[in-house]
Amino acid sequence: MKPWKTLALLASISLSLAACGGSGPGKAAPTNKLTVWMMTGGPGDNKIIGDVTKQFNEKHPDVKVTVEVQQWDNIVTKLTTALASDNPPDIVEMGNTQTPMLTASGALAELTGKKGEFESSDQWLAGLAGPSTYQDKLYATPLYGGTKVVMYSKKMFAAAGIAKPPSTVDDLIADCGKLAKAHTATPNFSAFYMPGQYWFAGMPFLFGKGGTIATQSDNKWTAQMNSAENQAGLAEWKKFQNACSTPSSIGANTDSPDQDQIFADQKAAMIYVKAWEPGAVGEKNAKAAADAGYFIMPGYEAGKPLPVIVAGSTIGIAQNSPNKDLAVDWLKIITGKAFQQTMTRTIHQLPVVAAFLPSGNVPEVLKLGAQAATVSQALPSTPGEATLETESYNEQFFSKIAKGADIAKSAEDYDKHATEAFNAQSGQR
Repeated sequence: MKPWKTLALLASISLSLAACGGSGPGKAAPTNKLTVWMMTGGPGDNKIIGDVTKQFNEKHPDVKVTVEVQQWDNIVTKLTTALASDNPPDIVEMGNTQTPMLTASGALAELTGKKGEFESSDQWLAGLAGPSTYQDKLYATPLYGGTKVVMYSKKMFAAAGIAKPPSTVDDLIADCGKLAKAHTATPNFSAFYMPGQYWFAGMPFLFGKGGTIATQSDNKWTAQMNSAENQAGLAEWKKFQNACSTPSSIGANTDSPDQDQIFADQKAAMIYVKAWEPGAVGEKNAKAAADAGYFIMPGYEAGKPLPVIVAGSTIGIAQNSPNKDLAVDWLKIITGKAFQQTMTRTIHQLPVVAAFLPSGNVPEVLKLGAQAATVSQALPSTPGEATLETESYNEQFFSKIAKGADIAKSAEDYDKHATEAFNAQSGQR
């Protein structure tokens, strides 16, 4: 579905929700059943989800909880349709960029008055708490997060005479030069393989210069790509990407070609990874994975890493659910410290609170990811962020900058398009 058609669908669904969300005779009566929609790849399709229901049933023994796992493909359309019905799933998991879109349509129940009941909610990761909040009201809770750190080959670093990870972006670029010189005999080698479309890696270069994606005033969003700070960050992104990655990567994304395969094939000394990617590398080349070390992407000054984007999932309650109080009790468990620690150990995703990270046998990549996530910047909490995602607009923009497009003109074009997208459905609530 085209992104603008998605917004039109949401607008029409918001009218349906408004019509059936009151307290009239058509409102569904509470039941002793709770239906939960969870997304594939998260805790919902792992046996640990049973721990939540087991604890929930200690308080509500007569309530039957059914967890249904959904696929990510076409999930926005499926969710908006289901949530507008008279018999919606009571609880739904969403991607963080999808949350404002569903909130604006009126699909989610407000949780503002319940926030204090969720364990350590004042410490939620900003990258997930931001999208959960819309126009200063809470409509979802974070479920799990993820960010990226640098995975590097210790063997390649040693061969290039690099004794320790870089402390600044300039040090990183200098190390790229040393690594490239040491691997001139390796065709299409990248010191740091960095696809030009990898905007989750590119945006932190802007944040590190003091930039922000957009600002909001009176419920109106204004994209800020053309600011002096963001233009400086874009110039740094281009310099880094061009200096460290192979020219063929400028138009690529992380999946095509697969960056994990590139690292496993020892065609790159560094890649920027999510917490699960070392496992993927290990499946392709166990020796390459065993040789890997990790560090947080450095910033422009030593000791000040680039702020990251924290992605992940949120979880909310359907506005039309007749079982909101039961649903809140279930959410308290899945977002609480005990389950979050079990989840982190099992599926290697970040807990919703950095302090929830369990001690002991936790992979280094996850520990560093939790540390990196404490210095983050949230994406704009607007349905338009999902629009840009659907269009792959950010990916194409950062690739264009890496390719050498005029920064000021490109940033001006970005602001015009993004501002329109950000405000296409503002104020629906």
